[in-house]
Amino acid sequence: MKFRISALILTSALSAAHAAAPLNCAKANTLTERTICRTPSLLQADARMSAYFEIATQFVAMGARGSLYDQQQAFPAERDRCGAGKSCILAAYRKQTAPLEAVIANVKSHGPF
Repeated sequence: MKFRISALILTSALSAAHAAAPLNCAKANTLTERTICRTPSLLQADARMSAYFEIATQFVAMGARGSLYDQQQAFPAERDRCGAGKSCILAAYRKQTAPLEAVIANVKSHGPF
């Protein structure tokens, strides 16, 4: 039983890490990913979103955390609809980052708990 719980926790942690991992340009497969990797401002937006995700998920309740994970998992498919459109990609990152920034702003003004 302890092994199963440990395995479940490890699997959840690995899924969470994958959800927030910044784009690996060495493995960029899609047109959108290659565009991001060639554009410093888009790489910065990707890194910002990943960092904010890591921070925000530490300060929300389990249900909200699950919602953030689900949104983060769905994001690459949404982002990739932009193709090589840099303004579209940047807008997608801004939309994805906004709720994460809101969590952080709430913690900043009201405290973590």
